[in-house]
Amino acid sequence: MKKIYLLVCFLLIVFAAKPQDIHFSQLSETPLLLNPAQTGVYDGYSRAILNYKSQWAAMGNPYRTFMGSFDMPIENKRNDYGAKLGIGAFLYSDQAGDAKFGTTQGNIAVSGIVPVNDFNIISAGIEAGVAQRSVDIAAIQWPNQYDGQNYNANLPSNETNRFNSYMYFDMATGVNYQFMRYFGTVTGKELVRFNLGGAVFHVTKPLLRSYVGAQEHQYPRIVLHSSLRYDFPGTLIGIVPSVLYMAQGPASEIDLGALLRFKLSQGTKITGFISESALSFGLHYRFKDSFSPQVFLELSNFGIGLSYDLTTSSFSSAVKSKGGLEVSIKYSKMRGALYKNRH
Repeated sequence: MKKIYLLVCFLLIVFAAKPQDIHFSQLSETPLLLNPAQTGVYDGYSRAILNYKSQWAAMGNPYRTFMGSFDMPIENKRNDYGAKLGIGAFLYSDQAGDAKFGTTQGNIAVSGIVPVNDFNIISAGIEAGVAQRSVDIAAIQWPNQYDGQNYNANLPSNETNRFNSYMYFDMATGVNYQFMRYFGTVTGKELVRFNLGGAVFHVTKPLLRSYVGAQEHQYPRIVLHSSLRYDFPGTLIGIVPSVLYMAQGPASEIDLGALLRFKLSQGTKITGFISESALSFGLHYRFKDSFSPQVFLELSNFGIGLSYDLTTSSFSSAVKSKGGLEVSIKYSKMRGALYKNRH
């Protein structure tokens, strides 16, 4: 019976409020979801990332989010200024609870990447795509279907389906600044990389029509983010702190944390014959919501990340302090040799 009321309450909350965007705890593994201006902004030739998150399993049917993204820079060799075009795309599917209330969205991203000098890059980007919202209330268990002892699916729910499935056009835009510099010798390299950016999603304020008679516009999502990777000179240790602020209508979110990064093998700076491998682990904190222990393993051009959200808010009693498991898998075809790298 408790599960029935939880499902009903969740459904009422979802449709009484304007839905907020999905988010992942592994901030570095969703660059296009944070800022279109990050499209193609990395020291490599191509990048593909798969993300999966399962959240709040204690409420019954976990909320599941899948996402895949790809991006790459396109260089014009006849461009004397080193400017590049970044292109990319992402697709995600997010489903919540037994009603499978969900959003499926695909965006195409384009960015302009302009080097100020050998170490500083400014970029601006735009994303556009189509999203679909859907819900299936046939799987919901209603109080009227409780026969006094058990749930009976053959009993009528006496509920009218007023919920719609619909599509809408969506856009986002953003800017980003990056400082990146390599240090080192033939036997090893060290990196300092700093990012600072901002973006606005849902700039067109798409119309939401989740149920009959509803006419509400989606709140824009404002994103401010910054991150640093600093390799301590002469050691195999580095630090990767990051901070994120998001605001969407009355809701806001602040995430901050840091990872310690240990090199398992050094990447050669000049020849590029040996690729770097590393193990990173640390903790991120989402203010008034959750802690997220995280670990990442990088092996040459491949990487895998694992994290788990530990709910600390008042919602922890409903989910029995359980949060969400998150997994990311990344392939990046990186630049290895100095003669291929302006930095």
